[in-house]
Order: sequence, then C-alpha cells, then structure tokens
Amino acid sequence: MATDRSTLLDALGDPTRRSIVELLAEGPRAVGDLAGRLPVSRPAVSQHLKVLKEAGLVLDRADGTRRLYQLDPTGVDVLRSWLDRIWGGALDAFKAAAEATARPTAPDPTEEEQ
Repeated sequence: MATDRSTLLDALGDPTRRSIVELLAEGPRAVGDLAGRLPVSRPAVSQHLKVLKEAGLVLDRADGTRRLYQLDPTGVDVLRSWLDRIWGGALDAFKAAAEATARPTAPDPTEEEQ
C-alpha cells in the first residue's frame, strides 16, 4: 500500500475514482452501493477501488458476506498536508504581493518638484 503524494494524485486523476472518493467521504459503502450511484459496472468499481486501495486512499473490511470500503485517513492526511503546504505558500506569496503594492512609494529625491 503506497502513500506517497505522486501515487495518490495519480489515483485521483480518474474522474470515476474521484467520484468514489467523494462518495466514501460520506461514509463506508459496499461495491454494489457505489456501482448504483455511478455510471459504471460493479466490476469497474471494483477495479477502481483496487487502484485507490493500492494508492493508500481506501481501506476495506468484511461486513458479513460483503466488503465495505472507506477512506484511509493516512492517505488523506498525506494529500491534505501537501495541499496545506501548497496553499500556505500561495497565501504567503499573495500577502507579499499585496503588501508590496500597498506600500507608499517615497518621492524620488533626484526629481525636482515643479
């Protein structure tokens, strides 16, 4: 099970997998439930879940005769930490740019007033 940022982002590169992650953010679900909410077959959902599990974004557990899938907090934390760093850097750059344009400029002493 991987939890490196690149693998996680690659797994989320597919729109169906992103939809699965969004559904799992609401709570654990079985393959049949996911397939009923997506425009893909149960076998396709299973394949997408396999990719998400191998990337470290999804966990599964037995629940009677079915398996329930849920988000893996470890993988989500890796993504969140990365996004927080990116967003923090963007906010710092925006603040610096805003402060630079808000500073009053001193008159150039070499220019004579008319």
